[in-house]
Amino acid sequence: MAWVELSAQDYAKHFANPLTCYLGADFNLLNAKKVDAVRFFAYDREGFRLGIVFGETPAQWLSPFSAPFGGFACAKGVAIDEMDGAIASLPALARSQGKSMHITLAPVFYAPTFLSKCVSSLLRAGFKVDHADLNYALSFVDPVPYEKRLWNMAKRNLKQAQKCQSEFRLETTPEGVAASYGVIAKNREFKGYPLKMSQQAFGATSALVPIEYFTLYLAGAPEAKLEPAAAAIVYRVSPRVAHLIYWGDAPGFEELRPMNLLALRLYEHYQKEGVHYLDIGPSCEDGVPNVGLCAFKESVGCFADLKYTFSLEGGVC
Repeated sequence: MAWVELSAQDYAKHFANPLTCYLGADFNLLNAKKVDAVRFFAYDREGFRLGIVFGETPAQWLSPFSAPFGGFACAKGVAIDEMDGAIASLPALARSQGKSMHITLAPVFYAPTFLSKCVSSLLRAGFKVDHADLNYALSFVDPVPYEKRLWNMAKRNLKQAQKCQSEFRLETTPEGVAASYGVIAKNREFKGYPLKMSQQAFGATSALVPIEYFTLYLAGAPEAKLEPAAAAIVYRVSPRVAHLIYWGDAPGFEELRPMNLLALRLYEHYQKEGVHYLDIGPSCEDGVPNVGLCAFKESVGCFADLKYTFSLEGGVC
């Protein structure tokens, strides 16, 4: 019973259907240039029961190193004692190579039983919680109708947006994709936030992950033409979860409340698609909530869950 290093090909064979695309071999190899090496490990206990991919730097093993979260891939039916044995032996593996570890798990709603066991095992193995981010999502398995989830303020803002002539598009042309990305780029620049992925980077990622681009077009006056007012970029990260990577409104459209209408249209779209959740993402910076962002996501019907980041200090054994 021990952790063994695998080739990317063997890892992909043994963990062919991980919890999300972010845990797969191909996705991690796509971003290999961002670290010194990509290391693939599996815990062997009469077969490979758990796996994890690390991006290696001179002093650290990172999971993830270029994704919203990482953590463990698993075989079906991994019991708590198996998980305890695997995770308890990780510190010795890391310290034997002088590495510290940083592991960010998926938000708990992705797999409540499995991820809760991961949290328990990591804590008892000596890992420390760096932070736990509030992560928001829209649920399509919650029987409460969408309208009844909205705060009163959000209902008023939605009615205001619905007074405008509008069109919601799933973009399928290069021009449409560019329009959607352009709204996001303008929004990030206006708010002073970094836009970490270029349009070309999204194109490369789309070879591995289905990506959907949405644009909400609004006309601010009866005779005005429709213009891109808000947009969203979404990954289909698993059969049951879609993950919103970016969304935002175009500068100058804020008073028309396009984000409230965009949230409704995304809800309607993914409800028809049959997914269980639309992951809207965290509203924290290293565990510290952005109060306004938390309030907005809750106001448009999202629920909150926790996304844990753990660390283990390094040092050669």
